[in-house]
Amino acid sequence: PEVAIDAKGAIHYECDAHSTPTQFMPKIVAYLKSAGVKIRTNEEVLDLEAKGNRIQEIKTSKTNYTADEVILAAGSWSGQIAKKIKMDLPLQGGKGYSINVARPTGITIPAILMESKMAVTPMDGFTRFAGTMEFSGNNDFVRKERVMAIANGAKNFYPTVDINANEIASVKTGLRPVSPDGLPYIGRSSKWSNLTFATGHAMMGWSLGPATGKLVSEIIDERKVSMNIDAFSPDRRF
Repeated sequence: PEVAIDAKGAIHYECDAHSTPTQFMPKIVAYLKSAGVKIRTNEEVLDLEAKGNRIQEIKTSKTNYTADEVILAAGSWSGQIAKKIKMDLPLQGGKGYSINVARPTGITIPAILMESKMAVTPMDGFTRFAGTMEFSGNNDFVRKERVMAIANGAKNFYPTVDINANEIASVKTGLRPVSPDGLPYIGRSSKWSNLTFATGHAMMGWSLGPATGKLVSEIIDERKVSMNIDAFSPDRRF
């Protein structure tokens, strides 16, 4: 109601919600640390060593680790890591772009702009305009035409909102892990007895993360899983 909208109509999903990730993440990190979780940062996984049917050691850029259970949840890099233990996990990073506008836009309700194929999210202190699904490898190369498609797409729906050159220049990119059938990989590998996969959530990681965490904890604790996860098998073929 606070911004001019050029659209024939819309559907209001009252059950939906939105959040500001930069507020949530520090809080969840603090909670995990208080619960005894040790978080290692700026530490790249270089290799996995396996023996028999178990992952024996994880080699990183700083040290080596041994563990009773290993969870592979490396987002768009999960397929590359899986290759180190001779597993074929079809996965590609789908690049998205986002522009943050840190000034009043009048936009107070999130929107999916169907024709422009983009999302608009009002956050605390800024409005985020985001979109595209680009398959060009795991990189952060910025394609100007895709950035301009977002800026122009926003203008088509919100004629009074102009994304300026400085805001366009500050565009960010990110990779979503995408499987061939669009479903995540959740579950044990039949090849490695102590390896569980939790990756491939594409554009739904923010909402599916808690459910995946619950399933993974049930798998590792050898409890009955809350739902049938056969469709998410990391061993499935395409």
